[in-house]
Amino acid sequence: MSSAGSNGILDGRANAECFLEWQKTVVDFKPFIHQGVLSVQRVARESGLNRNVFYTNPEIRDVLLPNLLHRLEKDGVLKQRVANPVEVAMREPKRSGIGDARIKQIQEENEALKAEVSELRKQLGRFQGMDEVLHTTGRLPW
Repeated sequence: MSSAGSNGILDGRANAECFLEWQKTVVDFKPFIHQGVLSVQRVARESGLNRNVFYTNPEIRDVLLPNLLHRLEKDGVLKQRVANPVEVAMREPKRSGIGDARIKQIQEENEALKAEVSELRKQLGRFQGMDEVLHTTGRLPW
């Protein structure tokens, strides 16, 4: 909603007022719920604001939107969010003999490939030298 020469603080207040005016006009918030959460994209479109305003305007982000979400939860339009979600304890994966054997096999393959790469680099160095000699003597076209 900013125009040339406008003030960011005044624009922020205007955006907050626009959001409040839109909020007063809405009777049913169910169309704005998508997969159990309030669709910021749809709210932005319907209220005439840019979507990023809901993330950058501190008044909307920190006060107005959380108040709306709390009201919708209280009214039963949104499901209650869990205040303290249960922490999931991660288990250590069980290592079996098969897994250890596979790890050893991969390590051996890795070492063999490193040796092969080293040998191929040596050959490449020799061939680059031969290529340079052939180019300088005129045996190969540039």
